Amino acid sequence: MKLIHLTDLHIAVNRPEPALAGTADRTRQAIAEINALHGDAELCIITGDIVADPDPASYDLAQDIISELSMPTVGLLGNHDDRDMARRQLSCVAETSDGFLQQAIPTSRGLFLTLDTLAEGTHAGMLCDKRLEWVSQHLSAHPGPVWIFMHHAPFATGLAAMDSIGLDRDAANKLGDLLTKHGNVAHLFFGHYHRPMSGVWRGIPFSSHRSMMLQCALDLVTEHEVNAIYEEPQYAVVLADDERTVVHYHDFAANAVRVSMGSASG
Repeated sequence: MKLIHLTDLHIAVNRPEPALAGTADRTRQAIAEINALHGDAELCIITGDIVADPDPASYDLAQDIISELSMPTVGLLGNHDDRDMARRQLSCVAETSDGFLQQAIPTSRGLFLTLDTLAEGTHAGMLCDKRLEWVSQHLSAHPGPVWIFMHHAPFATGLAAMDSIGLDRDAANKLGDLLTKHGNVAHLFFGHYHRPMSGVWRGIPFSSHRSMMLQCALDLVTEHEVNAIYEEPQYAVVLADDERTVVHYHDFAANAVRVSMGSASG
């Protein structure tokens, strides 16, 4: 299976800030390259912050851009999104009976669960008991491999300022207990942190990557301010089969200009 992971598009309309003025164009560039090079992907998952700030015009633009993807696409919410606007204006989201935008998607490699960690009024994340029960029900019904997609990571990453607006600790522990009990979680994907990172949490491999706007600096000290830096945006190409899961981080804008370094023969 080939999977495309996009995150933190931060699409905006009529925003003059340099960091946001180009997010729509960068997302279009990423999608054009994904279609050209990875059109055989089974699915694309967008792990939240689809818009920079929720307004109907930004969601209209996001819908236009995302619809250019040539493969099935699933979106979920980040802390910059609005549940009601996304529900009305994005075709890549779907609603559960409890009103949350979560999806359970059968794929060739197992069940994909996309989680709604939006908590209105804060940039931190939450999984209430209703959302956790939805996860529990799908885990119980599917003993095979499960892949988890969410915006906020359910653990401290070491990025102090971003961890202060991470997933609620109690909710994270409950989610971790559910996933550990299931025992067959293949991978956890998340966004929010605007940095490439990977590792293992509770025995579960995880990965994330850069956004379509500014990136978070590798700052493991500052607690009350997120320091941003200019780095190339990324998407990830995931290859998975019975024996492996490989996550390729791709700095797509870096390929816009190719410069010869001279003859390989010296």
